[in-house]
Amino acid sequence: MKNKSINKLSIACLVALTTVSSTWACNASHVLGVGSGNTATAYTISANTMDEGGMYVGMNYETLRNKFLTDAAILSALNAGSEHLHGVDAVNTFALSASYGITNDLTVNVQLPFTSRKGIRAGEDDGGGPEVHRHNDVEELGDMAALFQYKVYDQDKFKVALLGGFKAPTGVDDDTFEGEILETDLQSGTGSWDFFAGVAVTKDFEDFSLHSDFLYKYNGKGARSSELGDVFTYNVALSYNLIGHESHKLLKGLDEENHSGYSLDTFVELNGEIADEDHFDGVQAANTGHHVIYATTGLSLSTEENYSLFFAISVPVYQDMKGEQNYISYRSTFGIGKSF
Repeated sequence: MKNKSINKLSIACLVALTTVSSTWACNASHVLGVGSGNTATAYTISANTMDEGGMYVGMNYETLRNKFLTDAAILSALNAGSEHLHGVDAVNTFALSASYGITNDLTVNVQLPFTSRKGIRAGEDDGGGPEVHRHNDVEELGDMAALFQYKVYDQDKFKVALLGGFKAPTGVDDDTFEGEILETDLQSGTGSWDFFAGVAVTKDFEDFSLHSDFLYKYNGKGARSSELGDVFTYNVALSYNLIGHESHKLLKGLDEENHSGYSLDTFVELNGEIADEDHFDGVQAANTGHHVIYATTGLSLSTEENYSLFFAISVPVYQDMKGEQNYISYRSTFGIGKSF
């Protein structure tokens, strides 16, 4: 029964761990999140934790598609005095993830991503006037991240968990194009140690759950004296169980009649992200920093054999980009995993 009880927790951990940050525009993944426990969410962190000794491993893929930033817009910004300006068509991330229940109240979630930036174009002036240079795609190993959930309150189906973790500089941060090292916000790894802190709350009802979290990410000094902007995320989600298998119903204290061999959940979320401006060599970079709010929905499927499958899609409902940047079209994620 214990393995079955952690099945839904691990699927949500897998979804959110793909986003060691919300990959946007040029920057590497910013924010690490972990989904909910006994009902699914995608990017909203739950206060639910795994059973002691429970383990989950999985893989997932996320893609973020940007709206095209024209050469004319890039050249116009350069002529107005901007020095830091890139266009990126898409950011794709493939990730291996794992979760482990250290105790019934403490869970650790770990992710190792491989990140690919497609269609990079940079505005540059080599002395002959502003030009737009097309770069090779950047496809390298990203930075490993870990997030701990510590449940401090669990009464009357209302739970509160403290969140904390770090991102280690394990990724590649010295990729080059035509002999020159690319700027840090185009690299798969940042070269910095970053730290997370926050809180998550969950309220369970008979067939649905409400979740919310707040998470702050402090970015340390990275490669070549860069400091990517700190990030604050806030999320709220409602998840609803459409079909519950026997172990799901036992966990929820529901009637065992008409149970199925699998459990299917749907969810809707609002996901907000506020990022400060980046700094390079101590100087604030123009055309960096943003406030984006996504609307997200998806499905989460788990079986009594402890396999999990999920899909989610997000569209931005609010975008405030500082300066000239790519606006976001959508992001999507899907994956598969297994609980033990």
